[in-house]
Amino acid sequence: MNLKNKTALVTGGGVGIGLAITRALVDAGAHVIIAGRDLARLDRVRAELGNVSTIQVDLAVHGERERLIATLLQRDAPLDLLINNAGIMQYFSLADDHALARLDAELALDLHAPIHLSTALLPHLLSRPEAAIVNVTTGLIYAPFGNTPGYSAAKAGLHGFTRALRWQTRGTGLKVIELMPPAVDTELTRRYDGSKTDPESVARALMHGLVKGLDEVRPGQTKALYAMSRIAPGFIFRALNKAADKTPLD
Repeated sequence: MNLKNKTALVTGGGVGIGLAITRALVDAGAHVIIAGRDLARLDRVRAELGNVSTIQVDLAVHGERERLIATLLQRDAPLDLLINNAGIMQYFSLADDHALARLDAELALDLHAPIHLSTALLPHLLSRPEAAIVNVTTGLIYAPFGNTPGYSAAKAGLHGFTRALRWQTRGTGLKVIELMPPAVDTELTRRYDGSKTDPESVARALMHGLVKGLDEVRPGQTKALYAMSRIAPGFIFRALNKAADKTPLD
């Protein structure tokens, strides 16, 4: 995909992996729309990078997503690239009194939002001569953390949806890409004490995947996790969770 002069939406584009992707897209000549809840943070990114527009939205709320979709479809510059990046990760016990509410919150942002945006914007993106949808999941789809049940469930569901979407749109001008980061040094993983990669490495891997037209992008340790999960899935699941269990629950 040639990114120059393309218009991209990056959800959660003001922080962490999303911010690194936003910077990389701007450097590649794209105009980037970043969407998120924190308006001050979005405005700082716009002031820093220049070729960025902002939309304040709570992606966990259905009506807010509908407003975002309507805004995107009414823009003079048509959307070419949708990057579903926004997400949360919580460490909690399923026996907790508030477990169901926490699951609902995570599923709303991590699963329902990317499925909603992908499906609602699909007819428009299929009409473009060259377009892409990028769904950001995680290397943990190969060995989920037991102490992040909502996040693990949402990302596994998004992995399945992404494969189905790719199959249904095969033979079109739309590329469907899954980005599977390992643990990355962001606010999302600040409580995790294991090794982490930097957001910029993940963004560079995605840019390579977009240019080369890859279906799946596995940066850093995700490559090894993928290989190990095929050879010894039970072993790698237990090993990762023994390490992850050192992170205290909420």
